[in-house]
Amino acid sequence: MKTLTDHQLEYLLSKTDEKLTRVVKELADIKYALDQSSILAITDHRGIIMHANDQFCAISKYTREELIGQDHRILNSGYHSKEFFKEMWATIGAGQVWRGEIRNRAKDGSFYWVDTTIVPFVNEQGKPYQYVSIRNDISLRKKAEEEARQSEEKYRVIAENCSDLIAIIDCEGTFVYLSPSHQTFFGDDAGELGTSHLLQWVHEEDRELVTNYLKEICAARKTSSLLEFRVRTNSGRVLYLETKGNPILDSCGDVKNLVLVMRDVTERKQWEQTIFHLAYHDTLTDLPNRRLFVDRLRKEVYQAKRFQSQLAVMFLDVDRFKQINDSWGHEVGDVILAEIAKRIKQCLGENDVVARLGGDEFTILLPHISGRDQVDQIAQRIRERLEEPLEVNGRQHNLSCSMGIAVFPADGREADELLKRADMALYFVKERGRNGFEFFHPSIEEKSLERILLENELRKAMEHEHFHIDYQPKYELLTGKLVGAEALVRWNHPELGRIPPNKFIPIAEETGLIVPIGEWILRRACEQNRAWQAEGYAPFRVSVNLSVRQFFQPDLVERVREILEDTGLEPQWLELEITESIFAETDNAVPILQSIRDLGVHISIDDFGTGYSSFSYVKHLPVDTIKIDASFIRDVHMNKESQAIVRAILTIAQTLHLNVIAEGVEREEQLAFLHAEGCREGQGYLFSKPIPRQEIETLLKAAEA
Repeated sequence: MKTLTDHQLEYLLSKTDEKLTRVVKELADIKYALDQSSILAITDHRGIIMHANDQFCAISKYTREELIGQDHRILNSGYHSKEFFKEMWATIGAGQVWRGEIRNRAKDGSFYWVDTTIVPFVNEQGKPYQYVSIRNDISLRKKAEEEARQSEEKYRVIAENCSDLIAIIDCEGTFVYLSPSHQTFFGDDAGELGTSHLLQWVHEEDRELVTNYLKEICAARKTSSLLEFRVRTNSGRVLYLETKGNPILDSCGDVKNLVLVMRDVTERKQWEQTIFHLAYHDTLTDLPNRRLFVDRLRKEVYQAKRFQSQLAVMFLDVDRFKQINDSWGHEVGDVILAEIAKRIKQCLGENDVVARLGGDEFTILLPHISGRDQVDQIAQRIRERLEEPLEVNGRQHNLSCSMGIAVFPADGREADELLKRADMALYFVKERGRNGFEFFHPSIEEKSLERILLENELRKAMEHEHFHIDYQPKYELLTGKLVGAEALVRWNHPELGRIPPNKFIPIAEETGLIVPIGEWILRRACEQNRAWQAEGYAPFRVSVNLSVRQFFQPDLVERVREILEDTGLEPQWLELEITESIFAETDNAVPILQSIRDLGVHISIDDFGTGYSSFSYVKHLPVDTIKIDASFIRDVHMNKESQAIVRAILTIAQTLHLNVIAEGVEREEQLAFLHAEGCREGQGYLFSKPIPRQEIETLLKAAEA
């Protein structure tokens, strides 16, 4: 049994806090460094500018207000061909980093050159949702290159005063000339550089790349594209150089020498590596996140198909981990998660991958396995290792885990299929009682008797209307006034009794019954709200959830219009709640949302912060309200990460003039935090659980009194 002393515990906790603090500081430092040294712009997936720093405004001579909302055609100088931009968009649209030099036109008509790096950020489907452009003004360098071709003497003067390293080499790669700046680049090694061969200094892994680059310039007899490569000094220091090569031709048109203009981009490469690491790793455990894991899995599946090998995917959940967080707090939970990650890694080989998906969920990739027996041994080793007691803060915690396993190619030949079936196997273990592991087998995919029974009874319930609606009130936090209610379907079976929504809603989604059920809920909620108004109660908005399947019905907008007309409810008193998963298909979703809003109906994003939407493009969505997911509210009174997320949501909502409601409010401390941060509305058991319409009427009467 591993026992942590108080000193070790304090050390672990401090390390966790230090890591989080360091990550935040690194991000702040990166932003500061970029703002101070580079031209920075952020665009959405269509190229619309969403952010421009001061450097961007200064060089373009446009104000920030003039740039935001425009695309980069506002800067188009007409210098580059359509093929140039077509190649650039093809590269970044494929999720790859693009680097190049662009000539832009400023507002006053002057031209300037920028060395550009465009980094795409992609969603879980591999599609870019925004681009970060880092540019540096290279106008002087471009001017220097042009003047160098016109006058060697003038070129030499400029070269000797340029911060970039300018070198002339012969066709064999031996240095003929080096600008004085080489002393800044190579320091104590500068004396040896002048009489040496270029490849002598190039990193051994990049020598073939550089050799081919020089051959390409000599063969084409024209300026080549930018090349990045590494050089290694005698002291072992590695520098990243960004290089542009130009041939010098003799009177016969043959290549005599090559001019290389090299810039030290080591710091930029370090920024890129830091940004990449933060984007693709979990901050608590430093493990790969879902995006990086899926990318690695797809590559390994490709290799397994090519070489006809086997691999395994494992889904792992820590059993009843929520009880640890609820009982002992998230700080203890975070220490335990970090230790769990460490223990899992200790059970794996050098080429195996473990990632944290979030919470207590981990995934494991085992490439190049010999068979199921090997996977069985690894799973058993992980299980035994996690079962070893862990002492935190003087209290012993006994852990267990559940694992589901899928093997390529027996259980699937695509990454998504393997992930899905490993997940199925995991839930099979959970339904069986947890604390174990199971390989996927076809019977897992078959429906259980209970599921078949529920599906049949669900169809009967639709025919006989065994459903009813409860309403959960929404309150204005400042005044305590009831301002709305959410309509929630309930099922009382005549024989099976009350069936919880989390049992029958997934079946309704899978079978398509959610569409008629959802329409029934919408009609009944509108009828009830209109009835309350007819009885003289002050009008308020009733919200109804729309499932993804229901949302993408071809006639959804007409159905909503028809129900409003049939019930006589004015559109402003209806709110439709949609989940973030709808925005996986943003291009299709936005026109539907806009059509619904054109009716006068309000739109709310449910469970905000857990799915596909992000701050970067929520401003483009036709919505009225953001509902902060209960998972962030649950510990907002004591968890700094949750507090930061909630503050960020409230800030962006205020900026975009969106209403915000916090769901899952259960404690006075949570309410106090939300009120202090300016959240307008709340919903949760602290105020009221979902209640029948009669109790809603009681609340309305009390409010009037």
